[in-house]
Amino acid sequence: MQVKSNSLVKILVPMVLMVGGFIGIKSCSSTDTTAPDTPPNNVLATLSPEELQALGVGGDTPEDTLRTLVGTLNKVRSEQQRLGQQNADILKENDQLKNQRQDVAGQIDAAVAAIRQDDEQRRRELQDEQQGLLAQIDLLTERLNSAPLSAPDSPIPLGSGSIPYSANAGTGQNELIWITPADEKPADIQTPGSGKATAQFPTSFLSEQSAAGQSKPQSPSLQNPSKEENEQPVYTLPENATLVGSQAMTALLGRVPVNGAVTDPYPFKILIGKDNLTANGIELPEVEGAVVSGSASGDWTLSCVRGQVNSITVVFQDGTVRTLPGSGQNNNTSANGIGWLSDENGIPCISGERKSNAATYLPTLFALSAMHSAGDALSESQRTAQTSGTGGITTALTGNAGQAALGKAMSGGMNDMSEWLRQRYSQTFDAIYVPPGARVVVHITQRLAIDYETKGRKVRYGVREAAQRDNQEALD
Repeated sequence: MQVKSNSLVKILVPMVLMVGGFIGIKSCSSTDTTAPDTPPNNVLATLSPEELQALGVGGDTPEDTLRTLVGTLNKVRSEQQRLGQQNADILKENDQLKNQRQDVAGQIDAAVAAIRQDDEQRRRELQDEQQGLLAQIDLLTERLNSAPLSAPDSPIPLGSGSIPYSANAGTGQNELIWITPADEKPADIQTPGSGKATAQFPTSFLSEQSAAGQSKPQSPSLQNPSKEENEQPVYTLPENATLVGSQAMTALLGRVPVNGAVTDPYPFKILIGKDNLTANGIELPEVEGAVVSGSASGDWTLSCVRGQVNSITVVFQDGTVRTLPGSGQNNNTSANGIGWLSDENGIPCISGERKSNAATYLPTLFALSAMHSAGDALSESQRTAQTSGTGGITTALTGNAGQAALGKAMSGGMNDMSEWLRQRYSQTFDAIYVPPGARVVVHITQRLAIDYETKGRKVRYGVREAAQRDNQEALD
C-alpha cells in the first residue's frame, strides 16, 4: 500500500525553519549592538567591594549608578557654590577689618594729639598759676612791709589780746600834741635839787587844796590813823548773797580754755544800782552803788560766758569808796574769787556769740605751707639723687638752675612768713562774746564786811559845800 504525505506538514516545516533562521539572525545582530554597553560592567567589575561601597554603587544597576553619580555631582556643585560664597564673605570681612585697623590707627593718633594738647594746656595753666602765686607773694610782702601790725577795725585783737605801746612814732599811730593850759602861771621858783622851773596852776589835778588855800594841811596823826579808829562796821554781805538786776558795763568776752587753761583772760565790770544793794529786805540807804570786776572764760560747746567776780567797790553817798577784798586778802581770793555771774534765769553761763580767728589764721597758714611745699618740690625736681657704692646718697643739680634757685627762694620766703605769722597769732583764738548792757545776776560766795572808812579816800572832796552852793543857786 502506498503511503500518502500530508501537505500541511510540507508547508509548516519550511516556515518553522525560516522563523528559526530569522530569530538566529536577530539574536546575532542584537549581540553586536549591545557590545559597547558591556565596558561599564567590566569597569565596575574591576572595583573591589569596599570601593563600590565607598562610592555608594555596590549592587546597583548601571542606571542606579548613573543616578547616584548625578546626585553626587549636584552635591559637589552646591558645596562648591557654598565655599565660593563663604570665600567672598571672608574676603569682604577681611576688607572691613583692614578698614577698621586704619580707623583705629587714626583714633589712636587723635587721642595722642588730644593728650598732648591737654598736657600743653595744663603746663600753660601751671605756669600762669605760678606767675599768679609769685605776684601774690610780692603783693603780700609789700602789704606786710607797709601795713601796721594792728588792725583798727578788727573785732578781736590778735595773739594775747594786748598790743604794747611803742614809744617810737610809727606809721598809723596818732601823734600826741601837748597844748599848754590857758590857766598856767609863769614859773618864778625853781624846784630844789633839779634846777628847773615848775609850772603852777590855780588848781592842781588830784590836789586836796583849793586855789584860795583855805584847807589846812593835816597833822601826821590824822593822815595815818589807826585801823580801829578809821574803819566803822556798817554793812555785811553774807555768803550766798544774790545781787539781782545788775547790768554789764563792759562786754563779756570769754576766751575758750586751751588744755584746761585760759590764756590772758579778759576782764569785765558790772554796775549794781542803789536799790539792788539789799539783803533779806534790809536796805542800804547810804550806799549809792557798787562796781564789780572780774574775769571771764568761754564755753565753746554751750556758746556761753562764765564770769568770776574778783572784787567789788562800794561808793557811799558822801563819796567815800570801799574796795573788797582788801589788799591783804587778795592772795586768798585771787584763785576762786568772791563770786560768779549768771543770767536772770539763774543759768551760770551767759549765752553769747562765738568768735574765732581760725577762719583767717588757718587758711593763711595753709596757703603759706602749700607755697613752701611747692617751692621745695620745684627745687627738688631739678636735682637727681644717686646711691653710691658705700651706701650714701648724693644729689646733683641736673635740671634748670634758675628754677631750682626760684624754688629755694620761694620755700625760704614762705617759711619766714609762716614763722612770722605764728609769732603774731601765737595760737588760734576762740572766744564767746556778750555785748555790753546785758542783764546779769551777781552771786557772792564769801562774806564781805563793808566798813566805812572815816578817813578813807573819796571820789570827790567838798561835796557838802558844792551841794549848798547848788541849793543857793536853785533858790536864787
